[in-house]
Amino acid sequence: MSKNMDIPFLPFYAWVSVWTFVYTTITAFFDLTRFVKLATRFTDDIFALLIVSIFILNAIGSPFGPGGLLRYLDPDHKIHSDFEKELEAGNIEDYNFLKTAILSILIGLATTATIFALRGLKASPYLCNQVSRDSAHDFAVTIAVILWAVLKHAAFPTVELEELNVPNAFEPTFNCCDSECKLSWPDQCLEIEAPSGTRTWFADMTDLNGKTHAIAIAAGPALLSFILLYLDNGITWHLIYTPRNKLQHGDSYNWDLFLNGLCNLINGLLGLPWLVATTVPCIVHVTNLTEKDKDGNIVSVQENRLTYLISHLLVGLSLLFLSTMKLIPMPVLLGVFLFMGLSSIGRIDFWNRFLMFFQQPSLYKPEPFTKYMKMGRYHKYTVFQILFFLGVFMVQNTKSIAIAFPFMTLMCIPGRLWLLPKFFENWELLLLDGEEDEIQQWIEMKESIVDTLHIDDSFSDDNDETKPVFPIAVENEEDRS
Repeated sequence: MSKNMDIPFLPFYAWVSVWTFVYTTITAFFDLTRFVKLATRFTDDIFALLIVSIFILNAIGSPFGPGGLLRYLDPDHKIHSDFEKELEAGNIEDYNFLKTAILSILIGLATTATIFALRGLKASPYLCNQVSRDSAHDFAVTIAVILWAVLKHAAFPTVELEELNVPNAFEPTFNCCDSECKLSWPDQCLEIEAPSGTRTWFADMTDLNGKTHAIAIAAGPALLSFILLYLDNGITWHLIYTPRNKLQHGDSYNWDLFLNGLCNLINGLLGLPWLVATTVPCIVHVTNLTEKDKDGNIVSVQENRLTYLISHLLVGLSLLFLSTMKLIPMPVLLGVFLFMGLSSIGRIDFWNRFLMFFQQPSLYKPEPFTKYMKMGRYHKYTVFQILFFLGVFMVQNTKSIAIAFPFMTLMCIPGRLWLLPKFFENWELLLLDGEEDEIQQWIEMKESIVDTLHIDDSFSDDNDETKPVFPIAVENEEDRS
């Protein structure tokens, strides 16, 4: 939009951030976040699987983007051309893109495998005591990152790998070609030997090329960014505060949304990317604080504010160690992203029901819907979810229409509330999409009726589509009623 209107990007981006903050403040003030609770597990699972797929695809190699471990096999990958330039300049002695690609893939996958192995020690008999096993589980990611970063530099010092893109100093990274700072050095002014300086910290919001109407126009894209914040944050909160997690502390949707808008206002003024709730890390965080029984059921969650505070303080303190962070190979971090995606996908009901298409029906994991519903019915529900997911996924990954991605995600809510009831009974949607306490209440009521009438209403033995709902012998129509 800034190109089409011929105005600088950063000032326009800052004004979009201002409008977004206005929307989030109004929404929080009037308690409009309550409507996000209309999103059921149908929408939650679609959004969660979308985020998880982004983590996994971007770690392995997405067909929609340049990143990922397998992308290193492409000789035209940007990192290979960068290293070849370094070779021509005499900064490195030798370079072979296949060595870089193969080592990158091995180290990335090894990092993921190491994290899973260390986390599995918690329930194993290995190591000397439970404290050491718990420590290996809790610090699995840190241990794996340090281990494979050290091994790379110790065992393969001559093989060049992509490193974390970190600036040399804590300053704006946009180098100016001249005092006006309109062009970026060296990409847009190769003839200039050195930059004249860096851009200012804050965007000049008056620099709109004389087109002040852009301030009002910014309210349009801001509405889409607001929808993204509203849904991303709201659905992430919904996933975290689900009753199955047995959290005791209350939620604060309005306050969180207001703070998110405020932080993004500051980021917009600085020309930094916006922040949204990180769905996958949030799920991983809750999982790490969860105590489970031997069957994998959640017993309790160690709720606190210290883990959030300390982890983000460490992120801030990392600015003091920029040179050290450069030593971390990018494939190691891709391995961490792959772990985060794979470790979260098993908690998504939508994914587990999708896998049931490829499983033997008699070996399905016992679930309320497998017991009380016909197999074709819950598979039909999963097909609907797949169609909605593919719609959101394709829009999000199609550059020309990707800006409509928040709106497409929003459409999942009315789709679930108004479209699905036309194809399913309310009790079926309850079993597939309801909260656990509601489902348990329905089961108890159902079983009390079944016990009274001596009815066998289970479909779990053979999932036969032709099996009657009440397979009992009756004397007359009155008894059948």
